[in-house]
Amino acid sequence: MAQRDARIQLAIDLFEAWSSGNPDAPERYLAPDCVLEDIVGGTHTGWPDIRSFFADGLVRWPDLKLIPGKFWVSEDGVALTWEMSATQLNADFGPEAVGKVWRSPGMSYLVIRDGVVVHEVDYHDRVNVPLSLGVKS
Repeated sequence: MAQRDARIQLAIDLFEAWSSGNPDAPERYLAPDCVLEDIVGGTHTGWPDIRSFFADGLVRWPDLKLIPGKFWVSEDGVALTWEMSATQLNADFGPEAVGKVWRSPGMSYLVIRDGVVVHEVDYHDRVNVPLSLGVKS
């Protein structure tokens, strides 16, 4: 069996951490001054800011999962597709959506230096959540 590229393995490990339900799990894969740019959630700089953003999301969606799909590597990092999902616990999208699992595809680019992510850019569309629940936003 061929050894997996270290950039891909880092992405897999990081996305398992994002999917763990533990707001501290991703820290070991990110540089202390990492920048997370989320097209929907804004830019977060440094671990304390990133952790706060992530922890807030886990309050709303404690079973949040980000499952990687395909990977592309470059000199400075890795790009990957993923599917994000979670159970809708509140009535933000109407009472008929409560308890349903939503899904939203996305893509990320991770810039890697010295074995950790120094910059993560996440691309996804917030409209996919209500669409996947079968409701209008």
